[in-house]
Amino acid sequence: MHWRGFLDTADRLANGNSEGDWRSAASRAYYAVFHYFRDFFASHGLNFGGGGQSHFNIYAGLLNCGEPAVAKIGSEVDRLRVERVIADYDFRPTFDQPRAHKAVQGANGTITAFQALPGHDLRHSNRRRRSQASASYW
Repeated sequence: MHWRGFLDTADRLANGNSEGDWRSAASRAYYAVFHYFRDFFASHGLNFGGGGQSHFNIYAGLLNCGEPAVAKIGSEVDRLRVERVIADYDFRPTFDQPRAHKAVQGANGTITAFQALPGHDLRHSNRRRRSQASASYW
């Protein structure tokens, strides 16, 4: 499955009629971002491991890469992760449709912002060195 499938599903669920749809939309939105970054970094030789630790590794790597614009994206990835945890596990607060739409928009915006960064594909040697330095962080 491609990460885009999670984002399409999140968008569809955000337009649903129930709180279950909206919570699931936030969850799928986060997983679209998670799989986007996992696939992106794996294609550049960075292994984030498996299980729960890989979630931390991705956003910590983004936060600590040395590029302020990327660190900001890392903060957004973490915010989306927190929303996913609330959507999946904390049923006390109502999770409404605007919140679901905000999660989907945040996921889409996070991926778009990263793709718009100059050199986001790591072809530039300076960025490659920083990415390799970030990889050693894990």
